[in-house]
Amino acid sequence: MITLYKAPPSWGLPSISPPCMKLETWLRIANIAYDIEIPKDFAKAPKGKIPFIDYEGKLIGDSTLIIEVIKEKEGIDPDRDLTSTEKAISLAFRRMLKENTYWGELYIRYNIE
Repeated sequence: MITLYKAPPSWGLPSISPPCMKLETWLRIANIAYDIEIPKDFAKAPKGKIPFIDYEGKLIGDSTLIIEVIKEKEGIDPDRDLTSTEKAISLAFRRMLKENTYWGELYIRYNIE
């Protein structure tokens, strides 16, 4: 069983952290069972932040790295039926969301200028 350490739910979302939502959504799509823990501090987080998982007794951080490790170890790839063009579009879309919407999200969430 995988234990997912993530930020708490808020505003009707499963987590207030986009990387945590990304990882949890991927785990659901891949039909992988997991338990959820909301850490009080990040002392045991391998990269000092969330999300991270306990997988086979090993702590792994970074949502993208976690997904790649699970894909390799479990032989699960929800994207396996996509064409190379569809995979490229998917990667471009994920990177656009991850890299280019962060500051807008902060502004909306905290009204930071």
